[in-house]
Amino acid sequence: MKRLRSSVMDIKAFLQCKKLRRSHRLEAKENSGTQTEKMKLGSLGHFSVLPLELKFFILRYLTVEDLSILTITSKAMRNLIEGYRVLMPLIPSDLMKRLHITKTSQAFPHDKQKAFLDTFYRLGLLTKRSTCLYATRDRLKFVNEILTKMMCNNSDCDNLTQCMSLACFGKFLHTVIAGWDDSECQRTYDAIAHHTCLLKNVKLVINSKPGTHVQTEHEVRTFLRRVILDHCQSIVDRAFWLGRILKPWPMVHQARILFLLYGPEINGEIQWYEFCVSTPVNPEQSAKHFGELANAVQILHGYRREWTEDDIISILDELTNSPEEWMAENVAHLFILCGDVITSKMLISKAINGRTVELSTITTSFCVVCVKNSFSLSYVLGMIHNIIGAMDKPKDRLHYLNSLMDMFRELILDLHEFSDQEDGRENDMYYMVTALSEFTKKIVVVAFKNMLTS
Repeated sequence: MKRLRSSVMDIKAFLQCKKLRRSHRLEAKENSGTQTEKMKLGSLGHFSVLPLELKFFILRYLTVEDLSILTITSKAMRNLIEGYRVLMPLIPSDLMKRLHITKTSQAFPHDKQKAFLDTFYRLGLLTKRSTCLYATRDRLKFVNEILTKMMCNNSDCDNLTQCMSLACFGKFLHTVIAGWDDSECQRTYDAIAHHTCLLKNVKLVINSKPGTHVQTEHEVRTFLRRVILDHCQSIVDRAFWLGRILKPWPMVHQARILFLLYGPEINGEIQWYEFCVSTPVNPEQSAKHFGELANAVQILHGYRREWTEDDIISILDELTNSPEEWMAENVAHLFILCGDVITSKMLISKAINGRTVELSTITTSFCVVCVKNSFSLSYVLGMIHNIIGAMDKPKDRLHYLNSLMDMFRELILDLHEFSDQEDGRENDMYYMVTALSEFTKKIVVVAFKNMLTS
């Protein structure tokens, strides 16, 4: 009875939902103040009130440049942009397809190529800023996902030479990794090489006879140049990436890879034996054939952190004998374009090792190259002076000078005996005789300098 009486007398048991009487005006004012306070305290201000779907819908109307700028305004906005980038693909599939060349499409004009590269530069900048707090491993995982979508073997690409896909990815990649330290860039190269089986293809090429795998050689060359090398912003950057490509291999293979990258190419086929059987017919062809090779050697020579002078001499020695011994005139062309410092070191090394006949052959070829390209033979006299200065014994010096003149005689006789006007090289005799004449004039001036100036 006591428990029943207490429950009956307890008014709260009958009025559990009873609300206190309050003014609707005061309630509306209080709710409005609370909502305003929430907006002030939100990380995105009034934008925080919107649902996520509506935020993404609004972001769809912004350009890539606008999104990129928004990522650096605040951490909250960066997180929002990153979520939008992950869930909403910023690289449309139709753009990916337009980068590749099919049988029905034509090569892109220059302005179209530039527009594609600018687009992927902006996408790379957005990715760099939105993933700035990610670990390197996670960022590289996203880069590899983009690469998988853009690889030519994953699409209907019929012309790798004119395709823009790899060039655009290279622009994207170098924009993302700009400012990274050397260890992170090394991890980048390792990740890409592993993801694309690049090292496996390089090994197949360098362990096979040149020209055996024409398509693979072309694919390796195109990938390394367009993705890794062509978008380097400075000489130091290019030297660093060349080191990543060359250093894992022995010296003989380094020279082979260097020719694979920068040797002459016609219609997607590398001309491995071009320098072993023929010489350039004019200065333009000479610059086209040897310019990029010489520039690469100069870049390596200037990057003293990884390459010594002995390394450069060894690479040049292997390069001019790959896949077979080059013609002496081609060796002289390459040395002249490499510059005085590298050429002097190379010739002095040969002089110290007693390779007199080879030196005399190269020296006569220097004269011919200077005549063909209208260079001054004073350059040749300077090289002869350096060679003689590196020889300790007067007997060796005299032997070298005698071999030099004997080499002129043998080359002229060979041209006279074996020349054929039908092969299109009827001017070789003229160049050789002119080279001997000009060289003799220079030697006579040096020999009788005191008598000619008094």
